[in-house]
Amino acid sequence: MEQPLDQKEVLSNTITPKDSVLIPALLSIDEEIDSTKQYVYLTFDDGPYVGSKKINQIIQEENVKATVFLVGFNAYTKDLNQYVEDYKQNSNLEIANHTFSHARNHYTKYYSDPAAVLKDIQKNESVLKLENRLVRLPGRNVWRTANRKKDDFDKQSKVTADLIADNQYMIYGWDYEWLRSHAKAPLSPPKSIYDGIITRLANDSTFEKNHLVILMHDDMFDKDEDAQKLRELIGMLKENKKIVLQVISKYPSKLS
Repeated sequence: MEQPLDQKEVLSNTITPKDSVLIPALLSIDEEIDSTKQYVYLTFDDGPYVGSKKINQIIQEENVKATVFLVGFNAYTKDLNQYVEDYKQNSNLEIANHTFSHARNHYTKYYSDPAAVLKDIQKNESVLKLENRLVRLPGRNVWRTANRKKDDFDKQSKVTADLIADNQYMIYGWDYEWLRSHAKAPLSPPKSIYDGIITRLANDSTFEKNHLVILMHDDMFDKDEDAQKLRELIGMLKENKKIVLQVISKYPSKLS
């Protein structure tokens, strides 16, 4: 079994602010934000799944921006690998890092070793050939956007997030989640999700005023009828002339 990497070893092998190679995702100047608009960031976690193919098609056909946070471990078949490549060919989509292992869903144990989490992120970056340093942590709603931060209930994930941010990664949580369906409840109607987005923006119930990150998961849209609900939500957002759909790298994140 592979042993966890010592934290000092991790830090000695990762990029620091003094390195000559700069990270574009961190050092680019923010685009001008239109103060009369409200920005919504469609984000999809845990792909690739069967639903990834439908998400890719809908984003392309509706011609809107979105971000997918991918898990390298899930790309274990030829078809799933192809979904990743299809995502990369879609100019409306941004691909970001959701770790290689997704903690195998054992989150407490996972975050007890921050150095190993950083190594897992780096592995995913290498396996999927990611070209940015945009990260979402599995199972934790944590933010590190240059000079702003927000932590979840778990103290250990805070330590982990600090280590990852020190290595020049941006970490994005979410403001609102469209929950998965289960045996007793189908996906919520698109109108209720749309209303939730509008209400949170109006009440300033987001990490950044006038900016809302919505969390979804690729496997939510495996079925055609559920994929259609995604298309309906996007249609409602497009009809609202005050809303701008954008990729996560455009989220406000000025350096100190």
